[in-house]
Amino acid sequence: MTRSIIILSCLLLIGYMPADAQATSNTFLNLHTLRNDKGGVKAARQFMKLAGENKEERWYMLPGGYLAEFEERTIHNKLVFDRNGNWLYTMREYSEKELPGEVRRLVKSTYYDFSIGWVKEVSQFRSLAYVVHIQNAPEWKDLIVRDGEIEVVRSYEQ
Repeated sequence: MTRSIIILSCLLLIGYMPADAQATSNTFLNLHTLRNDKGGVKAARQFMKLAGENKEERWYMLPGGYLAEFEERTIHNKLVFDRNGNWLYTMREYSEKELPGEVRRLVKSTYYDFSIGWVKEVSQFRSLAYVVHIQNAPEWKDLIVRDGEIEVVRSYEQ
């Protein structure tokens, strides 16, 4: 039950988090600014443990903490930290091509008339879920795939 609440809260954040943080009122942080903030220093250390060094990440101040974004090949990565620099969750955005095979097979075997538009992989603590956007001509759906199960969280039909 707790895992479902955690994942659903992440999904709510996904819906409200801007796709491009620079286009919002969120403050872009340079490394000098980040190093002068206790929470920022901890977030930067956590980032290096989780993602590694030399990622050319961009840091943003959020109302409740920090966001670090970077590209790795065709995958857009976002790591979110609270005000104290503690890691909250990671979201990786990519296409069907990067989706793990077992998740792709599950979605395609269940929704064989649909194509996969995009994927958002959300990891938080020991939970991992995939938000998969599928579509065909008259409709689209957003699915949560977790632990071998699919749940429709949003759908639209013309």
